[in-house]
Amino acid sequence: MLYRKHLIATATCLSAICISSVQASESAIQAHCLEKWSGDAMRAYCLEEQREAADAVAGYSGAIRSRCESEWHADFHMVLFCIKEQQPPSQATVADAIAD
Repeated sequence: MLYRKHLIATATCLSAICISSVQASESAIQAHCLEKWSGDAMRAYCLEEQREAADAVAGYSGAIRSRCESEWHADFHMVLFCIKEQQPPSQATVADAIAD
């Protein structure tokens, strides 16, 4: 029973952290797109692009992500691009390069 209560408390805390992180990302995205674009259509496109990139960035961790976030701050599209550029090549990529 104690384990179950501890598990529930831990899950609740993690949920609060995730919600807080999502809210922080959303406000950073809003500010970034508002600063970058004055037109509604481009701002809407920017918001969609940044939200998708922020979701993808959330799947990464480590020094590369930290370095890219330090460089690009709230521009999640560029953070994601930076991460992908610095990731070691996958086996499939290496095999394709050797075949060429």
